[in-house]
Formats: sequence, structure tokens, C-alpha cells
Amino acid sequence: MAGRVRFALAGAAGVPFAAAAAVGTVVAQFWYVAHRPLPSFRDLDANGDFGSDLLPEARIVLLGDSTITGPGLDSCNDLWSHRVARRLAVDHRVRLLSLAAGGSRARDVLLRQLPHALTLDPHLAIISVGANDATHATPLRRVRPTLATAIRRLTAAEVGVVLGTCPDLGAAHAFARPLRDAIGAYGRLMASAQAAAGGGAGALVVDLAAETGPAFRAEPQATLCSDAFHPSAVGYDLWARALLPAVREAVGIRV
Repeated sequence: MAGRVRFALAGAAGVPFAAAAAVGTVVAQFWYVAHRPLPSFRDLDANGDFGSDLLPEARIVLLGDSTITGPGLDSCNDLWSHRVARRLAVDHRVRLLSLAAGGSRARDVLLRQLPHALTLDPHLAIISVGANDATHATPLRRVRPTLATAIRRLTAAEVGVVLGTCPDLGAAHAFARPLRDAIGAYGRLMASAQAAAGGGAGALVVDLAAETGPAFRAEPQATLCSDAFHPSAVGYDLWARALLPAVREAVGIRV
């Protein structure tokens, strides 16, 4: 009888022990992601001029992380920002002014990039950030006010803002399961928090995960570069198509 009791107790405790082990595995993987060596790919220079000098000028400042600098791409021509600028150049002389840096989070946009951006007298700011906040598990209660403050400072200076929210991290095969699912879920929460903060502060919000995530999940080898995390040229083209309508609308209002 005593043996059966001990067996029953061990069985009952097995579920929480297994759950604790699974949580411990995910926590350890999260720690690795936050502290892992950065990819050896170089950031690309997203600055550029597009269109005729005779057209109205549209100065667009780019703020954010490696989703702007495009590590893993072979050419600046494949950056989503350059793809968008070439489409806008039919009607505008587009100047892209990039202050983005790989590894940046929302706080870096506010504290490091924004002060310089305001000196450039832009018509429009495009913010693309969130992936690093998600992989570092930055609390949403910090991201929301940080991002909202940055956007409000831009709109107070009569700068239009387009915000691209956290992409679908659950599509990134660089992460093994169960981490990929956990980061994907937190990325969705991050995108939702960003959308609420950005929309409330006056930005035009583009939900990159909703707009492009299904395509990334369906064809990861085509849409991701060799590190299985950053987009390929095909992936950046998807982002360009998703962002173009909002950017075109904002440029039309501000220029």
C-alpha cells in the first residue's frame, strides 16, 4: 500500500515537474537569444536619393533596427525602404535618411535616434522596431510609453509617422521549438502593444506580422536569408508591399 501511495504521489508530481522543466528550457533558450553573438552580416547603408530634382522633395527618416539595415542582403537595392522609395520617386524626389542600427530597441529609438532625426527636418519618419524588444522580453509596459513618446515628439514637430510593428518571429527558423513558439507569441503581444501605442499617438500603423507572416511561414527558405532570421530579398519585397500604402498616404499628406 505504501509503495502504491509513493507511486501515486510521484505521478501527480510528474506533471508540475515536467512543466517546470519545459519552462526552464524556454527560459534558458530566451537567455541565449538575448545574449547570443550577433550575426556576422554587415548592416547596409539605407540612405539614398531617388527621383528627379524637379519633383517635390520628400525627406524620410528611418528609425529602428536591422529590419531597416538589412543584414544578409547582397545589395541596398533589395532593402524594403529602397523599394518603397523607387515607387514613390514617380511623383517625388525622395531622400532617405537612415539613423537605424542593428540591435536597437524602442528605447534606442527614443533616446539615441530621435534627437538626431528632429534636426533633419523630415516630412516623414518610418519606425521599424520591436523584434529585439521581443527577443529580450522587454516588458510591454515599458515599450508602450516609450514608443508613444517618440511618436508624439515627431508629430509635435509636424512630422508624419509610419510604424511597422514587430514582424512574425514565429516564422524565424533560427529558433528551435518550443522557443520559436514562445517568441512568436510574445512577438504578437509586442505588435499589439505597439499598434495601440502608435495609433494612439498619431502614427499610421502597419501590422507586418499580419500582412506578411503567412507568406514567411509558408516559404521560409525563400523569404529568410541564410541566418534563418533576417528577411531575404524576397522577404523584404513583401515588407515593401505591406508598408507602401501607408507611406504613400503619409507622404501625400505631408509634402
